[in-house]
Amino acid sequence: MSMKKIAFLISIMTAFCGFSQNQKYSIPVSRLTERMIEKNYSVSEREELNKYPEKLKSLDYLYSRSFEISENKAYTAEQFEKIDMTKYFSLRKVDEHVLVFDEASGLPLVLYSFNKMEADKALLMPSTGKIAN
Repeated sequence: MSMKKIAFLISIMTAFCGFSQNQKYSIPVSRLTERMIEKNYSVSEREELNKYPEKLKSLDYLYSRSFEISENKAYTAEQFEKIDMTKYFSLRKVDEHVLVFDEASGLPLVLYSFNKMEADKALLMPSTGKIAN
């Protein structure tokens, strides 16, 4: 396979997976997570975050994977990137998922319960089982 084809394939895969080609962080994070970090953290805080890949993994999970789109609804990358999880932190429940409608994206979301989030995050960090805050 030629280098051009490999580069093209990589660009498609990174676009499909929602990862930036211009990596700003020490680990790959989704474009939604990148947008949320830029919105909620100062430049110096972002530089500090880069020193802690486990914290970045945790934020990527929180901002981009601690929920799902309800009803198997089709959506675009642009819609997904409009979701702001910070609006829903206080709505989550310990043992049950919560259905919300995100007006910015026009998507119905299922927010995972705190228990599911903890179990998922433990799988992300198998060495410690917990995420440093």
